[in-house]
Amino acid sequence: MKKFRKVFVLWGIAALLTACGQKAAPTGNLAKDIHIDADSLKNTEKDSGVETRETEISARETAKEEQGAFCFEYEGAALVPGEPADLSALPKYADVSEVPSCAFGGNDNVYHFELFELTTYYDGDEERIYSVYFTDPNLPTTEGLRLGDTVDDMKALYGEDYAAEENAYTYTRGETSLCVITQNDVVVSIEYRLER
Repeated sequence: MKKFRKVFVLWGIAALLTACGQKAAPTGNLAKDIHIDADSLKNTEKDSGVETRETEISARETAKEEQGAFCFEYEGAALVPGEPADLSALPKYADVSEVPSCAFGGNDNVYHFELFELTTYYDGDEERIYSVYFTDPNLPTTEGLRLGDTVDDMKALYGEDYAAEENAYTYTRGETSLCVITQNDVVVSIEYRLER
């Protein structure tokens, strides 16, 4: 367990030191202490009211893929990195943090929702989406991937057209990406983000 924590702390430090200068390096909350029991999550029904995997893959995802951008749909709101942030379409967030932005200058806002974190940046006076970082294993991506799933589950949903760096997989559509980090072939981090 201590070794696992040390690996994540080192990843977090490396991400912080390189995030401003590297496009391909994984960003987000890599240093978070994520504890997922893959055996208990695998092939179990989720009781949170989230739709099953079969109903998650729909014509909406196909349309978004054809538009050339990753889109995370949550309770009817479409969250596309790089697009304006419409917080009125989302449920109430728990709190917001202001953090220095190394990608855009100024400060970014991190909105903490129950199941994910939404990071925004300012483009002039307009607040835009930078990333969506998953914090709950019951929350699926638009296509159906969850924390606790396997690398094989990821490949079945997204294919094998990804950039890999050790245990980090990055799928890219236009200027957006889906970044998946694994530990022992189990998904421990999911983040939609804008590539700049």
